[in-house]
Amino acid sequence: MTDYLAVRSILETPILDTYKWAKIPHLPADMVFVDLEDSVPVTGKEEARKRAYEALQDGDFFGDKLILARPNHLDTPWGTDDVKALVDGGAECMAYPKVSSAEDLVELVELLDGLGASPDIFAIIETAGSVLALREIAAFPNVVALMSGPGDISVDAGIALYEPNGELNRAFLVTKTLTVLAGAANKVATVDFAITPDLRDLEQVRARVEESRRLGFTAMSTFYPPHVDIINEVFSATPAEREAAARVVALYEDGLERGDPAVLTDDGEVLLVHDYHTAQRLLQRR
Repeated sequence: MTDYLAVRSILETPILDTYKWAKIPHLPADMVFVDLEDSVPVTGKEEARKRAYEALQDGDFFGDKLILARPNHLDTPWGTDDVKALVDGGAECMAYPKVSSAEDLVELVELLDGLGASPDIFAIIETAGSVLALREIAAFPNVVALMSGPGDISVDAGIALYEPNGELNRAFLVTKTLTVLAGAANKVATVDFAITPDLRDLEQVRARVEESRRLGFTAMSTFYPPHVDIINEVFSATPAEREAAARVVALYEDGLERGDPAVLTDDGEVLLVHDYHTAQRLLQRR
């Protein structure tokens, strides 16, 4: 069983861009987004579908990277054929876009069942309806991750994407927090998207990635390769963090053996059960 909570970075590269696609094996992303939706123009849908099938068949190309395949939504002219091609190609994990309710996932799973497939599903939270239905979507049996899509929510809900100063609209703090809470409640991964007015401003990108980590997201997605190293660094535990977490775990477990509900460190810090569980989670990170 794949541990999606261990994924840090997801890279989306246009499959029709041969030059960029050829770089994938050399980039340090944990997961590759094989996309047939947003990154493919209407005139290129059939060619992209063919290339996606071929890419999925060539497992050696991706090395040890996980693969996340995204079809178009089933209510589009391409959705059904996309899903069939991805299943035929052997996709084991599928991102489903424009989810508005759990019923959207029921429709997808019914099609997958008919094809004899049961891939893991990353539900993309990018409509107003999906934000309001987060509890049901996160609890859906096939869902292993929730992906936050503020860009599409901004269009769907008529909410400006950025504040006048270039910061992400504070309304998306609500949608992101709800996504993280729904993921945590159902023990599924939560993925944010590295979005800034200038994708080349790596200092600003780092600030956004660090903010997403503080919010509780478990991973980050991007389509700009220079972001990947930043994401991997921010979403990895440093040696110092690991050492401190290991100390917390050891001290707390020692206290449990003595029957103490809390532990007082030599520095006077009180360690409670939530500190213990936080340290355990950190030690599970890469």
